Amino acid sequence: MSNLTLDNITMEELNKRINELRDTLNEICCTDQNTEVEEERLITSRNLDELIVKYMMRIER
Repeated sequence: MSNLTLDNITMEELNKRINELRDTLNEICCTDQNTEVEEERLITSRNLDELIVKYMMRIER
């Protein structure tokens, strides 16, 4: 995932990335439980949280 800032991302792109990460996180949650999967789930969850915060900040503008 490329580095984005609020200045160079559109709401459409934010929505797209949020949905993609949500789908990925859902897939990860349905897989076997092991350390590698848990780490991947945590990273994906953090990425999703960051995008949601960016999204909310854009809406407040």
